[in-house]
Amino acid sequence: MSTTDSPTSPEDTLRFTDVRVAFEGGRSVLDGVTAEVSTRELTFIAGASGSGKSVLCRMAVGLLKPDAGRVELWGERVDTQPERELVRLRRRAPYLVQGPALLDWRTLRENVRLADPKAPEDAVDSALAQVGLLEWADRLPPELGPGAKKRAAIARALVLKPRYLLLDEPTTGLDRRAATQVEEVIASLRTRGLGGLVVTHDYRQLKGLADRVLVVARGRCAYLGPPAGFLESSAPELRVLTAPFMEGATDG
Repeated sequence: MSTTDSPTSPEDTLRFTDVRVAFEGGRSVLDGVTAEVSTRELTFIAGASGSGKSVLCRMAVGLLKPDAGRVELWGERVDTQPERELVRLRRRAPYLVQGPALLDWRTLRENVRLADPKAPEDAVDSALAQVGLLEWADRLPPELGPGAKKRAAIARALVLKPRYLLLDEPTTGLDRRAATQVEEVIASLRTRGLGGLVVTHDYRQLKGLADRVLVVARGRCAYLGPPAGFLESSAPELRVLTAPFMEGATDG
């Protein structure tokens, strides 16, 4: 495993230690993942389909439990916490699924407020403004395109005033224009001091957005470090992932 500049303060880290997960039928997904990332940074998880990227993301906030190993966020064990404590944790580190999960019969403002029914209207509007959707606050989700719906889902998380965001393939299924708008929102998180863990299959995002890349291959952490080190690596298990992207970048 390649690593650089590992975080040092437990209060600012997400840590996986020898994490192992096998799905029904005994198929091993994660086979001893050990990695530590800063929650002040944007860390993108890369890897082949089915390599366990989303599994890691869900385990970070206790939505899935490892069969063995430890998961720690901000110095606290996640994998052993009771559900009532995990609910509190998930407000500080919301997990956004691939779909926007909006209610079609409620306005965007109402959808955002669902995350925190006690949130004042100016807080809701501020969250919508941060993703460029304040002018659409009184519109219904069916009136929006897929990219705007993804941004609305991010606004719903932001109204919680989180410390960390977990995004599972936030640009999947979007055309390039819509994906770029979502990527701009993700980039803006850093200017607000908000870190994130982002599952991606689109390596074009890494150079412009990621502070760090965590690569999962063969059930383990194959790389953890700057995007350039991953994209330019000659290691066979990394090249098999990056070669199609690099060829596409050269062609287009």
